[in-house]
Amino acid sequence: MTTKICSGVALLGAAILVIGLGGCATGNTTTSQGIGPITYTQGKDTTGTMQPLIDAWNAEHPDQKVTFVELPESSDEQRTALALDFQGHSASYDVVQTDVVWTSEFAARKWIMPLTDLGLSFDGMFDSVLKTGQYDGVQYAAPFTASGRFLYYHSDLVTTPPTTWSELQSACSIATANGIGCYAGQYAQYEGLTVNFSEAVNSAGGQILTADGSPNLNTPEAKAGLQFLVDGFTNGTIPKETITYKEEESRRAFQQGKLLFLVNWPYVYNTSQREGSDSVMQGKVGVAPLPGKSGVGTSTLGGANLAINADSAHSITAAAFISYLESEKVQRSVLTIHGDPPVLKSLYDDTELQDQVPYLRTLKESLNAAKGRPTTIAYNELSLAIQKAVYPALQGTTSVDETLRSLNDKLVSLVESNK
Repeated sequence: MTTKICSGVALLGAAILVIGLGGCATGNTTTSQGIGPITYTQGKDTTGTMQPLIDAWNAEHPDQKVTFVELPESSDEQRTALALDFQGHSASYDVVQTDVVWTSEFAARKWIMPLTDLGLSFDGMFDSVLKTGQYDGVQYAAPFTASGRFLYYHSDLVTTPPTTWSELQSACSIATANGIGCYAGQYAQYEGLTVNFSEAVNSAGGQILTADGSPNLNTPEAKAGLQFLVDGFTNGTIPKETITYKEEESRRAFQQGKLLFLVNWPYVYNTSQREGSDSVMQGKVGVAPLPGKSGVGTSTLGGANLAINADSAHSITAAAFISYLESEKVQRSVLTIHGDPPVLKSLYDDTELQDQVPYLRTLKESLNAAKGRPTTIAYNELSLAIQKAVYPALQGTTSVDETLRSLNDKLVSLVESNK
């Protein structure tokens, strides 16, 4: 078996420094060299992005082919499947696509390996995006796609999008005059509620956890964030039926012309413009940064990262494959063909891409200001605690003050038990 890792990657335009190869000469590959076939896994590839990229890699690397394994579409089911594999040290997967909130847990449990000595370069990436792959100051996961959220608006009814919550509430008179709902996010009791709550707190100048990981919800800023959401349901800014909305329910409501404003991820723009879809919004969709308490708000950072199984026998090939996926050529195609936001800042300033992707400038602004969800090895438990506490507050069954007091106490206990 021979290796083509240097020549193949150069041909594909990815800058890769392969450690320990002793040059680019071909020769027999061995497990000890870390070179050989690998398996890549992620959740269900609903956009069809990955297989063509893998096929292109395999054509240039016949001795280091990548096998693609899809996991369930549900994020929770993906995490469970990966955790079982990691705990069993079976190394079924070499490169894993991870949610940006899994880094701390996976790294702390030593399920994924540090990327610092594998020759990967992260130059030219957004700082906020790069930090989602870090744990204890070490890079454990490489950003693959980045995502921030927009305020979508009915551009034939709204000429200037609001930048503050008070401006948003004032604009609701336009919705009333046109017989539609004003504003919606995702408020069902699931991960999307954690995202929306995080955005509200951050957009008021607060934070759920401090930099040292301490819960920080007994603050005026956190109260202002939750109060904005609760008041929205009380005064009708947020229609009551949205209490059950996830991403798709909210997208459909906006695309069907039932909402003046919507907060959601970038994919909504493309779906809203497709002819023959359930959208009546073709040519009527504007995008803007999220509004906040006193000015432009703070989006929650989304996207996907790439990590290497700590038990992988072919970590050099795994790192080279990751570097290929982060190359400008691949990042450009992921954006233009499949609509997934890239992690390279330079692409957001490309005038050709700006013409092809109308929301690119707004997305750059969103990413520059975005913040990740709370960083903790117990993220799953933290998110569930937030959902369980915030959902009743939105329904009006618990007060804002009591919700934040009890949730902060819960998070303190959770953080302490996971130290």
